[in-house]
Amino acid sequence: MTGQRIIDPHVHLWDPRTTPRQITPLVKLLGRFPNVLERVGRALTPTPLVEFVGDTQYVMNAHLPADFRADVGHHQVEGIVHVEAGWTARGTLGPVGETQWLDRLNEPPLGIVAHAVVDDPTALEAQLDGHSIASGRLRGVRDILSAHPDKRVHTWTDPSRIGSDALRVGLGTLAERGLTFEAWCYSNQLGELARLADDVPMTTMVLDHMGTPVGLAGPHGGQGETEADRARILDDWHAGLVAVAEHRNVHCKLSGLLMPICGFGFHQRDTKPSVGEVVDALGPHVLFGIETFGVERCMFASNFPMDKVSVDYEVLWDAFLQIIANAGLDATQQAALLAGNAAAFYRLEER
Repeated sequence: MTGQRIIDPHVHLWDPRTTPRQITPLVKLLGRFPNVLERVGRALTPTPLVEFVGDTQYVMNAHLPADFRADVGHHQVEGIVHVEAGWTARGTLGPVGETQWLDRLNEPPLGIVAHAVVDDPTALEAQLDGHSIASGRLRGVRDILSAHPDKRVHTWTDPSRIGSDALRVGLGTLAERGLTFEAWCYSNQLGELARLADDVPMTTMVLDHMGTPVGLAGPHGGQGETEADRARILDDWHAGLVAVAEHRNVHCKLSGLLMPICGFGFHQRDTKPSVGEVVDALGPHVLFGIETFGVERCMFASNFPMDKVSVDYEVLWDAFLQIIANAGLDATQQAALLAGNAAAFYRLEER
């Protein structure tokens, strides 16, 4: 399955050896002893976060353009969009350092989705100014909203933020500046995201990872323990996706479902899944996303290296290609899902 043009709109680039990440001090101290680094890293990291990652090597090791290219294999990836990846420099303008670093890479991404604190108006204005000066590749902002009521599931932020007036004001500021908002939440928050989208129709958003249904396919953090639990998660997730999709300002990334948190368990196997296994696992969910949002508001993405714990890059995109071929989508629709929609959403022709 070769020859299809791909733009991958959700990739994380990082290097904990040389840039500020949560794990950087430990990598600098123990990087020459990878086995010790892995054991100590696990011991010092909260269990829900370790289980979210699945295998700590993927956050402890660098993921630079050369590492990404080594994974691509036979696919023709024209370029990527980098999505903010836990840069931890302090101060109001700390997040701007990531944009500066990305813009100076030998192979910079086609587009950059930076971090900014959207519900802090003073910080937001300063950060957006800084990001804009740092790179003409800036296209959007991600300020993670993912939170779960079960403490066994890793929560990334205060769950009240998604409903705040301050967040709505900040999203209006993004719209005024022509920037998109990367909305990553868990499936239990999709109703709140739908209300948020309704309140800020001028802001163009993309739902990351189809709303990450925790425990969809198997146990994770106390979710999806039984078949009945998983059926409920599926029904609630679908209802949430339908509610979000009613708002035309929201697009959808068909990505991230192979993170361990979704419960497929591929990261626990000795061998990575085949194309057929990935098609069987993801096909119904991907097609539901396309049916719900429409081809014109969907885009495939890898979420690498986070999904790398579960699947090889070549296999993942071969599976995407097989899913849409099996569904009978025509060549124009396939091209849109694989590259065209991402190029349009992130205005990549403007770089």
